[in-house]
This record gives sequence, structure tokens and C-alpha cells, in this order.
Amino acid sequence: MANRKPLTNDNGEVRELTEKDFAEFKPFAALPAELQKLLQESKQITPEATSAPNKQSAA
Repeated sequence: MANRKPLTNDNGEVRELTEKDFAEFKPFAALPAELQKLLQESKQITPEATSAPNKQSAA
């Protein structure tokens, strides 16, 4: 693997992607089947996960 410029800086901010970055991306279908399955499963969002956090009442 060639040395690449990091996608994020020390503050976690993502840099602008270049044409070279996009050229190195792999299509989803090129990933191993096990990884595809894992990514598909982790992508599922439940209503509970997207609801607003519960407010705790002050006692």
C-alpha cells in the first residue's frame, strides 16, 4: 500500500478529497463477502437509535 495523506487532521476534521483519493476507492462489490455482510448489518438503523435522548427529570 502506498503512503497516503491522512483523510483527517489532528482535530479529526476531514480534508477535501482529491481525484486521486476517489481513484483509490474500491466499489462495495469488491469487498470480501464477510465484510459486505457486516457493513450491511451495521447500517440498519432502528427507530430507537434515531429518537431523541430521554430527558431525565430533576428530583
